[in-house]
Amino acid sequence: MEPKKLHELIHDNADRIVELFVGRARRHDLPPREAEHSDVVDDLNRYVRELALAYQQGDDDRSEAVAKAHGGQRWYAGYDLRSVLLEYEVLRSTIGDVVTQAGYEMSTGELDRVSQLVNSALAEAAVEFTLRASEQINEALSLAEKAVRAREDVIAVVSHDLKNPLSVIYGSVAMLDAALGEEHLEAARSPLRSHVTRIRRSSIRMNRLITDLLDLAKIRDGQVEIQVNEEHTSDLLAEAIDQSTPLAEQRPIKLVNAGGPDGLVMCDRERVLQVFDNIVGNAVKFSSPGDTVHLAVESSPHECTFAVRDVGPGIPEHQLPLLFDRFWTSPRATSGSGTGLGLAIARGIVAAHGGRIWVESAPGEGTSFFFALPTPSGVRARDAFERLELAKRVARSSDQ
Repeated sequence: MEPKKLHELIHDNADRIVELFVGRARRHDLPPREAEHSDVVDDLNRYVRELALAYQQGDDDRSEAVAKAHGGQRWYAGYDLRSVLLEYEVLRSTIGDVVTQAGYEMSTGELDRVSQLVNSALAEAAVEFTLRASEQINEALSLAEKAVRAREDVIAVVSHDLKNPLSVIYGSVAMLDAALGEEHLEAARSPLRSHVTRIRRSSIRMNRLITDLLDLAKIRDGQVEIQVNEEHTSDLLAEAIDQSTPLAEQRPIKLVNAGGPDGLVMCDRERVLQVFDNIVGNAVKFSSPGDTVHLAVESSPHECTFAVRDVGPGIPEHQLPLLFDRFWTSPRATSGSGTGLGLAIARGIVAAHGGRIWVESAPGEGTSFFFALPTPSGVRARDAFERLELAKRVARSSDQ
């Protein structure tokens, strides 16, 4: 019988090569990649046989391509470059040992060619590892840059929006101090009231900003606190209009309760009124004196949808995706008119209720904000669906 050629020995002894390689890799603390052990062994067996075929094809370019194919099928996923290098060193020596045990003495040229083919995959592995490491570094740098920008945004908002009310408080307190030193205090009573009003208004603005920043941090961390109860939609609409009327009267803007069928929603009353406050506040801000803002509600079995519609200038289409981003404000907004936190907070509160929020607008056609909250039957249906999905996952885990 004619002696087997080197590529035949490698092909026929693939199982033995893989078995020996796995044992040695374990001793070198080279754990398998994230896959079933049988899958890893199958990949290795296939690769060793492809390696034998590549050797048989000689110096043909196709042989290099076959050898490089192991770049995505390696025993070790390349958690670090040192391990990748060690893996291929172990593989090269294992192939040589098994062939020698089979009674075949490899020449220097044959040994070099086998090493060259294995090293082709090693080069691919090193390139893949380097690219993956670069991607991870770039991703980390991107996250760091976003964190720095977010911090700078917060600093800018706080420094700008707290500076103005603080200046008012400082100036008003100085005037109060001077007025209290007057001999005729009664004559200064009216100006004193004016300064006290300014201090109160500025304090409210500062408290609102600080509260918004704290709410934003809770939303970002997924820790929005809500106390859910059954609430009538008609009551929520009426109270939303009542709380926003003083702001609207300053413009003046007319708030109209367009109503709708009364229904029940599961919500935190104060949090939902906070959503209304932010949305209606925006509608009032971008409306012209004498305009009307309508509030309405529509009911369905599983959710109730609230709407706030204004007849203002509308919003360009390219700006719509930005409305709910933190710190984003419209270029049309006047200086000091807002921090860009209100809609981001509204979205977080609605999401915490399991609801949804969206906007419809076009330039010259006004803007309509909508947010939907679950009804009691909607909450029950959602809970039933989640229990069903959990049961399916448990069943699939048991089958495996």
